Amino acid sequence: MHFKHLTKDSISFSDKTEKQHIIREMLAKLEEQGKITNTMRYYAQVVHRESLENTGIGNGFAIPHARTESVETLSMVFCILKEGIDYDSYDGKPVRFVLLSLFPSSYSTTYLYYISMMASFFSNNDIVSQLEAAETTDEIYSILEEQSNHYYEKISNQERNEVDHSANLAGVPSAELDLLVRLDRLYKMNESQKCSIVSEKISDLEQLIDKRSLTYYKRMQKKCATPFAFVEKQACSGCNMNIPPIELNAIKERKDISVCSNCGRFLLFV
Repeated sequence: MHFKHLTKDSISFSDKTEKQHIIREMLAKLEEQGKITNTMRYYAQVVHRESLENTGIGNGFAIPHARTESVETLSMVFCILKEGIDYDSYDGKPVRFVLLSLFPSSYSTTYLYYISMMASFFSNNDIVSQLEAAETTDEIYSILEEQSNHYYEKISNQERNEVDHSANLAGVPSAELDLLVRLDRLYKMNESQKCSIVSEKISDLEQLIDKRSLTYYKRMQKKCATPFAFVEKQACSGCNMNIPPIELNAIKERKDISVCSNCGRFLLFV
């Protein structure tokens, strides 16, 4: 799958050495692209979000962001710093890669899924080394695009008979997907870092999630590279099987969590 919300002109290098200066520079880039109209307004929102919870998630990667209804879609900027900076990350490592995002509530699940995918890249030291060695934005984009394709190929190549897709999730609101995708990201972080803070966040989040969807998620997690899939061109991106139009319309109109009737993955719409 190619990036839909991160384009080549949204990638840049920076010699800034302070978190606040980097965030302001990245927001100014969004304003230059016509995606926002007031850099300082969004700067205040992102910095406020940072004050609530540090977004340095480990392995040199940080994800400053803000959810706001004053934008219509998910907008991203990816910045590579010439030198690592202190970001108070969970693992204590300096940050060299920053993905800044602005998105409305309707894109929360899409945002969390993309962050989960990017976090999986940064848990792989070989990918990090490739990004560190890249010298141009074209090289950076090519690496990310290639890894994105590998990520979805890995999902697609899962054996169907290994997946248990018997789900009884009737009545579980689709909003639960936000929590499940966030949980999935924390699990991936914990696998690569074994951080006590992340473990605590996992425990706290699991208390908020509907028990049926949590049980189903854990079952799928053991059998799939990822328990989630996008609906793309009327097909599930996890197994590439077409979704009949009648079933697709029913899924779109439903307010409950939906899963693919073929592979069992949670379905996300973009």
